[in-house]
Amino acid sequence: MKSAWVTAVTAAAFLTGCANDQVQVAKVHHRNHFSPPGEPAPSWPADAFDEAKAKTLFAAAKAAQEQADWAAARRAAEAGLDLWPVDIEGWETLMAACDAQEDAACSHYATFFHAKLISLNGLPMRVATLGFQTIADNEVGTKVDTFTYDRKTLEMATRLWAFCGQRDAIKDRDSEPTEAGLDEQYPYVPMLIVIGVGAGILTGIKSVAK
Repeated sequence: MKSAWVTAVTAAAFLTGCANDQVQVAKVHHRNHFSPPGEPAPSWPADAFDEAKAKTLFAAAKAAQEQADWAAARRAAEAGLDLWPVDIEGWETLMAACDAQEDAACSHYATFFHAKLISLNGLPMRVATLGFQTIADNEVGTKVDTFTYDRKTLEMATRLWAFCGQRDAIKDRDSEPTEAGLDEQYPYVPMLIVIGVGAGILTGIKSVAK
């Protein structure tokens, strides 16, 4: 019994260490493989991004979603995302509205940016800026894997490039990326894996102790 408990604790410590290593490896990777963009982010009006107004629109979109008024939900979600394009729940509401309306192009568009933002959470803002610049630099009709960039997608990528560029802490083009993440609200994915595995190990410890 004692041996099983020691083994479980050792495994938990090992997994936590591995997760921390994964986070550090990811940060080092982005330091080494992403250089500052060769051109500045697009210049947008100072009032182009407004979180307070966006939150009001997202609330309206959510209320419309609960009433199954998908047209209103979609309009409000899209208007909110124009003002605050990194809102994960806003993209989720838009995804739901597009699916309910059986609009495949809209669903692909919303799912694309939702997945992109999720993948960038916890990484340096410079990585997000570069990521959206890379998308925005494509031509309409460019196909990447199974996704084809249309004008709407490239316009939103440009909006996100501008948004992230305004919040990019780096002023010196030769500087390293800072550790400021895209959104501190969403933790880095490997930590979620450790929490899940850790919960399983704790369950195993309790079983051994019985």
